[in-house]
Amino acid sequence: KVLKIDTYAGSSNQLTETYSGTDQYKSCVAVGPDASATVWCAPYSADKVLKIDTSADSSTQLAETYSGSNLYASCVSGISNNVWCAPYSADKVLKIDTYAGSSNQLTETYSGTDQYKSCVAVGPDASATVWCAPYS
Repeated sequence: KVLKIDTYAGSSNQLTETYSGTDQYKSCVAVGPDASATVWCAPYSADKVLKIDTSADSSTQLAETYSGSNLYASCVSGISNNVWCAPYSADKVLKIDTYAGSSNQLTETYSGTDQYKSCVAVGPDASATVWCAPYS
């Protein structure tokens, strides 16, 4: 279950939606205005992207399915309304379209495990470039 921590009130609670498995998500980013941001989580050992609607206190998984484990451990938010996720043990970069609520993998293929764990966006929003440091 998704955990919500209210730092102002000093309280916490879990959302009602349940997702099975372990090590499901390791990297999440917020996109949108502070009070009503949507949180997008890249699948690590889950098979789908997780979307958390902070204004409705609810979560859902996107329709697209990805197979494998340790898929994505790093993502960068908000560039041209997309979230970009670098492959950790996946073989392709993942693009999450935050307007359409969908995701897809880019065509270039990378091989290996434990590839990228830390990324940063550089440049203005519409033309930013994502840089990722090799992990192993």
